[in-house]
Amino acid sequence: MTEAIEQDRGFWRAAYQSHAPAVLAFLQHRLGRREDAEDLLQETFVRAIRSGSFDGDRLFDGDNLRAYLLRIAHNLWVNVRRRPRLVVPAAGEGDTSFAEVPAAAASPEQEASWSAFREELRRVLAGLSEPHRRAFELGALEQRSYGEIAQITGWSLPQVKVNLYRARKRVIEELREHFPQAVRSRP
Repeated sequence: MTEAIEQDRGFWRAAYQSHAPAVLAFLQHRLGRREDAEDLLQETFVRAIRSGSFDGDRLFDGDNLRAYLLRIAHNLWVNVRRRPRLVVPAAGEGDTSFAEVPAAAASPEQEASWSAFREELRRVLAGLSEPHRRAFELGALEQRSYGEIAQITGWSLPQVKVNLYRARKRVIEELREHFPQAVRSRP
């Protein structure tokens, strides 16, 4: 293993030990549940590490790093509040397999409703154009950033935004009956 990789790991290990408690407290205060806060804490650090903003040549002092991590955590929290989660496949799942998503302690009625929703979502996704289906899978289901989607697909950022917007709009229109009343009543 190269020295640079070891330094990078050491930096992020120390950053986690120093800043994770503050970021976790921030998220737990907003989310209420520790489990949800821990999930977003992990995602916060994953995104910070992926961004490459804090490499060995440009190490920022602790306050700047903490502010950066809190900004990422805040943005993730806003995303959680802003959009309903339809389905989030497990990490590393290559295909869009909705049958594997557990319905923990679901009643038979809830299980039937979830099953109907999965089938409807499959139908809607099959009816989308290839770019819109791909944008929806990457953006909504896999929760990837616009930048990541652009890298994967080769699309420009504006094209990513357009494809994802149109895909989400179509999915919401088609699946409106499965959403809470507040979403159904939007124009």
